[in-house]
Amino acid sequence: MNSSAALVVYHGCDVTTRDDLVSGRLKHLNQSNNQYDWLGPGAYFFEGDVERALLFAQASYNYPNKRYTAKPIATPAVAGAVLQVHSWLDMTTQAGIKEFSSAYQIFAAGRNAEGKSVPTNSPASETDTDVIYRALDNAVFTWLHNARASQEPPLPPFQAVRAAFHQGEKVAPTSGFHANTHIQISLRDNNCILGWFLPMGAKLLTERQYDEAKNRLNELQAAYKKTRIRVKN
Repeated sequence: MNSSAALVVYHGCDVTTRDDLVSGRLKHLNQSNNQYDWLGPGAYFFEGDVERALLFAQASYNYPNKRYTAKPIATPAVAGAVLQVHSWLDMTTQAGIKEFSSAYQIFAAGRNAEGKSVPTNSPASETDTDVIYRALDNAVFTWLHNARASQEPPLPPFQAVRAAFHQGEKVAPTSGFHANTHIQISLRDNNCILGWFLPMGAKLLTERQYDEAKNRLNELQAAYKKTRIRVKN
């Protein structure tokens, strides 16, 4: 992958967040930092797949108790962005896999030496067919980022992590393709964002529509805060 090439990505979110990003009212996304995040801390995007980003936003709206997002989504939408990343940890390459594997070995040895258990990945519930609770992967990526920063002199940070995920049911009984397979990116450096845009066919809300959407979001946010337990996604 050409590290200097521009890349189109999509972020599933509430429509008010979409409009805030595209209009410039919001400069960038807050980085997700949950122990189950697949690619460690960062702002999450779907690479080149606006439909998959919308499916994610709709899932967050339809199943609020699962807490797919830190904040609720009252009106599912998608914001597009153009990235230019110079320093990748790309898990679709052998170099990225080797980097992660080496980090895991050191991380696990350190945990064992301290008498601590090594986190594990697991399905989010008994009914889930995908292993999407990625506590181990998250811990290793987080450890790797911190380890690079703590070197003397510090190693250049990875601006983003990229990986492909097989997710969902198989599209045919013996097929190797899955319905929700996607490439996802965890962006750690907001300076990589060249700009935000509306996906094709989308329009910015009018002032009245925006206020109505914001009211729906605020009402949902109030209910969201009452449930303090986050369910695995």
